Amino acid sequence: MQVQHITEATTFEEITVGCSMGGLLEMLTRPWTLHILWLLSRNGPMRFGALRRSVEGISARLLTVRLRTLEQRGFVERSVRPTNPPEVTYIPTSRLADMDLFMHQLHNLSDKWQAEDAIKYGQATHKPTPIKRRVA
Repeated sequence: MQVQHITEATTFEEITVGCSMGGLLEMLTRPWTLHILWLLSRNGPMRFGALRRSVEGISARLLTVRLRTLEQRGFVERSVRPTNPPEVTYIPTSRLADMDLFMHQLHNLSDKWQAEDAIKYGQATHKPTPIKRRVA
């Protein structure tokens, strides 16, 4: 059995040959990808700088790579206004909207586990994070 090593340069076609779920999971589990998708699903269109400030610790280069991948895969559209400097906005697509239920379930699960951990480790009472839903 030959093992395929996936790199940032691996194409969508190379990943998804034979297994659609494998390709999706590989893309979603790359560092920062779910965080970026969560922010866009909660906030709607976001400019590059706002995304960078919201994803603490990500470099501009890696954010660009992730956003290009998400654009290639149809989760976001990139809009550029020819200002100086250019105004780049990333807009969630219907494909990302298809993931809303999944993203909200993950959010609820993370709140549940955080509350359980707070009780288990005697931390202050946990308050669930309110979900800010974007208007479609």
